[in-house]
Amino acid sequence: MYAGVAISKSDDLRPLLERADIKLTGSQHLRDYIPKIESLEYQTLTQELCGQAVFLMFDGTRRLGEALNTVARFCNAEFEIILRLVQFITLEASPDNLALSATLTNLVIRELGLPFEAISGWGRDSVKVNGTALSRLSVIFLNSTDLLCICHTLNNTGERVGFPEKRDFMTAWLILVLNNNTAKKMWKSLTQHAMVGYSTIRWWSRQEVENEISENWHHVPNFLHQLEDEGVGDATTRRMLEIYAANPLLLEVSFAAGYDGTAQLLRTTYEMEGDRLEILLVFRRVEAVRAFGRSLGDPDNRGILPNVDAVIRRAMVPTVGTSLEKEFPGHGVFSGKITKIDKEDPEELIYHITYEDGDTETMQIAEVLPLLSVVEDQLRNYAIEQLRGAYEYLEKRLTGECDSSYDCRQRTASW
Repeated sequence: MYAGVAISKSDDLRPLLERADIKLTGSQHLRDYIPKIESLEYQTLTQELCGQAVFLMFDGTRRLGEALNTVARFCNAEFEIILRLVQFITLEASPDNLALSATLTNLVIRELGLPFEAISGWGRDSVKVNGTALSRLSVIFLNSTDLLCICHTLNNTGERVGFPEKRDFMTAWLILVLNNNTAKKMWKSLTQHAMVGYSTIRWWSRQEVENEISENWHHVPNFLHQLEDEGVGDATTRRMLEIYAANPLLLEVSFAAGYDGTAQLLRTTYEMEGDRLEILLVFRRVEAVRAFGRSLGDPDNRGILPNVDAVIRRAMVPTVGTSLEKEFPGHGVFSGKITKIDKEDPEELIYHITYEDGDTETMQIAEVLPLLSVVEDQLRNYAIEQLRGAYEYLEKRLTGECDSSYDCRQRTASW
């Protein structure tokens, strides 16, 4: 039992252990010990929790056959943060708000024997049924605070990033590439490393796959054509080729924008996962995320999207009148325009630049491209609009401009 081996397996292990003169009873006899051991565990728990301010965190699966677990968090006399699993039950289906609130109330009052005022707060995912259940529990446990999981909130924010063309492409990609060994081998032969794993239940798993595609975008056209030539994927491969061929630059910008626009969200989510003192860091991390979101709507800034800018600049063809910006150390950033292009040598064009203060200089194409102004570019503005919706959603969650079940104001107040 301590090792987590199923009791039913003891009947198979018994002959093996008896060869080493280790006596083992049968599974039916061992089952008789379960209620007694559980009772002793609860006695130990109640002694440990007595007199403590207890914070209860609960979570459940979304699969068929709900598994609901509850963990108690408190600080002992030595100022150590202690975590104890106080409940793990399986249900035929996910409970509604009435069943969930009744289960948690029963746990506190009957199983743990704690007074109402001992519960200092509840930690939960931002699922509507949880919020409705907590509305009921807050009437009973008057000292408790309802705190939503910030990681879950950030993950929900990322799921609201737009780009329909990328979503369609990724649907086909996940169906084929991550489930077909031939496709996996083709991708590995091109990139020299295996495709990152994908999970439907792990935070940011889909975005991590998208990031890998974005980092290896130069391999994508060859990869898709190899799939078609080898007859791998059939209709799924054709669908990806159709989306890619419709507008390769738009699709690449979509992946680059996803990379830039969710990088801070993804990093903050993983930094905030833990069971110690992450709350001391969360304010600064989340404020940095909010600042990035606000910058997307700032007409003077328009967000910091280095990969998007690089993709757009690479596709641009500088002509007379094209704007650019260059930083001069100690003097600031100056705007300029291409006023003349020397075409004597078609393979090495010379660009004449005139700045707003009248200064001039000449550059080659490799020097010009990184300086081209893309702030007003149509594709860049499209990328910003597709990202802004997600950050507006986060802002509404944090300021309470949403359904009460998803209101994170108590969470932000605790920071």
